[in-house]
Amino acid sequence: MLNWIWMGLIGIAVFVAVGRDIGELSNDRFRNGGQLTFTVADAKTTSPDHELLTIVTTKSELVRFYGEEEMKSVKEDTLSLPIETVVKSDAVGSFVGTANLAVNDGAPSLWKDMSAVLGDGKKITGKVSYTKGDSLTKGVLSFIPDPVRFRILGKVGNDGIIKMAETSVTLALGLIGIMAFWLGMMKIAEAAGLVTILAKLAKPLMVRLFPDVPPEHPAMGAMLSNMAANFLGLSNAATPLGLKAMEELNKLNPNPGTATNAMCTFLTINTSAITLVPTTVIAVRASLGSSNPTDILLPTFLAAVIALTCAVIFNRSIQRFFPVR
Repeated sequence: MLNWIWMGLIGIAVFVAVGRDIGELSNDRFRNGGQLTFTVADAKTTSPDHELLTIVTTKSELVRFYGEEEMKSVKEDTLSLPIETVVKSDAVGSFVGTANLAVNDGAPSLWKDMSAVLGDGKKITGKVSYTKGDSLTKGVLSFIPDPVRFRILGKVGNDGIIKMAETSVTLALGLIGIMAFWLGMMKIAEAAGLVTILAKLAKPLMVRLFPDVPPEHPAMGAMLSNMAANFLGLSNAATPLGLKAMEELNKLNPNPGTATNAMCTFLTINTSAITLVPTTVIAVRASLGSSNPTDILLPTFLAAVIALTCAVIFNRSIQRFFPVR
């Protein structure tokens, strides 16, 4: 069932991404193939085929080209931006080549979206052509970016699905060592009879929490073992014990198919169970480079105690005011 849910979520993400991309293409949001004109304010030749330009444009020119809605994030009336170019010139002073337009904090948000596709997130890589006149300030530069298509679908596929799949594999491999260690320690404790000892210690409290369950009934033993396994972090052992406890509790159920107070109480305790050593969280912190991955033991234990106490109080309150009939 969970696999179908994940498949559905991925399908929805792809469907929404394609829909938004089609909307961007139909509105020609990025003006693919268009020419945006700049004035060249300064140019420095750093090599025979390389120039560093400072270009100037106005907000009104950007609004004319991209539309007013896209330029709301632009605060300045005049923008001065550096461009690194690799160009080839001819005899009459015309230049054509590749440009890297720096995208800074003052740049339009549209350019930031483009830079994620056409560059490295900090610049837009495109094509330029400009001609130098007698005065450099009269020169005009046209920035012609490569087409931007299916931007959001690319983010969902490359940055979302594929990247997260790689991350999950890397994370899972990093968890193996620490998980094996802690689960091995808990398995030794289980073999030494610690689960049985914890179950006996909790029995007086269990009789008060589950007054409808006879103390010697198999359901009581299964619940005690489940809680002891959860306390030690033995989730693989706790799951079948929990299912067994529910099966035994159902035998005491006068109305099969309807949850009893004991079932609700057990489910509440099982969901908010206290774990002595949160092995999964420790393993994740260790795999991500935490300097002290076990320093969460006391905070998580206290948080679990508070959560369990609140859950039991809420459960008993509901049972008092809305008893099962």
